[in-house]
Amino acid sequence: MISKKLSYGKKQFVEWVDGQIDLQSNDESVMVLTRRKFVLSSLLTAGSMLIGSESQSKVNTANATEGAPQKMPGLKELKLFDSCVTLGQFTAENCISTSDQLLSIMDRYFIDEALVHDYHARSVYPMEHGNQRLLGAIRNHPRLHPVWVLEPPIVPGRKPAEKMVNEMLASGVRVVRLRLNSKGLFPWVWDDLLMILEEHRIPSFLDFGPQTSTQGSLTDHDVDALQIIVKKHPNLPLILSHVMGGLGIHAAAMYLVYRSQNLYLDITGILEYWRTVAYNVSPERVLFASGMPFTDPGILVSNVQYALGLDIKAKKMICGDNLRKLTGAVQ
Repeated sequence: MISKKLSYGKKQFVEWVDGQIDLQSNDESVMVLTRRKFVLSSLLTAGSMLIGSESQSKVNTANATEGAPQKMPGLKELKLFDSCVTLGQFTAENCISTSDQLLSIMDRYFIDEALVHDYHARSVYPMEHGNQRLLGAIRNHPRLHPVWVLEPPIVPGRKPAEKMVNEMLASGVRVVRLRLNSKGLFPWVWDDLLMILEEHRIPSFLDFGPQTSTQGSLTDHDVDALQIIVKKHPNLPLILSHVMGGLGIHAAAMYLVYRSQNLYLDITGILEYWRTVAYNVSPERVLFASGMPFTDPGILVSNVQYALGLDIKAKKMICGDNLRKLTGAVQ
């Protein structure tokens, strides 16, 4: 476990993206970390040190050599919109208990807005209690946008699902989080609810995490079932949310992204996955997310800010414009 605060320059970050990074500690011992270790180790606690400040951004821009392919934008310019934040009191020390606490963290990392769901709506039944509690917790905080956690009604047919979605929309909630592991990713179980969500074009975040965390992974069955759902509901925005596991998301998920128009992913997985989609498919298919409080936002903010090969327009799309477009299209 690394306990010392480490600072990183832009040159070091680029070297890390290329494969590995040499980090010099205060006692001059050298540590070589692979990508996986860098992301998953306790270096996340020092992630904010990677972030280029507004003043640093101006310096880098001013010193950029002529013909440089891109300029590093300041974080304010990116207008960050976090698509995955869990709010609520639980036993872990890193929980974010109040809206004021969350806003303080967001200010530290220049995150303008966030989609927020309630921790207990994911883990405690009836989940309606957590969804309703969320509305009170973020009331009068326009930077925080509510997300309800939903599961399919046990009663089949259109009406139960329609009632659930209409209640959500009437409460001012325009985004859902679907806890797929709770009932299993069986298309026939989810179809009624997905049909109503599709009619309203409601962005639906696919949560494969356990009860205790949003951080999840995909099995072979999950990808196979997801392929059926994506094809059957082509007008429903489906977002792989906080999917990591091993060295990244399931390899077959990339094939599915290439073969669909409505499947998105966030940047919380290992770097190559979202970068590959942004470069080779479209930056429109990638959303910024921090996964707070289960992952530290610092490294994730800097991943986009420092990303090589993406111009400012693409970075702004990933950091917030894509999500604003999806939420603005809800009917």
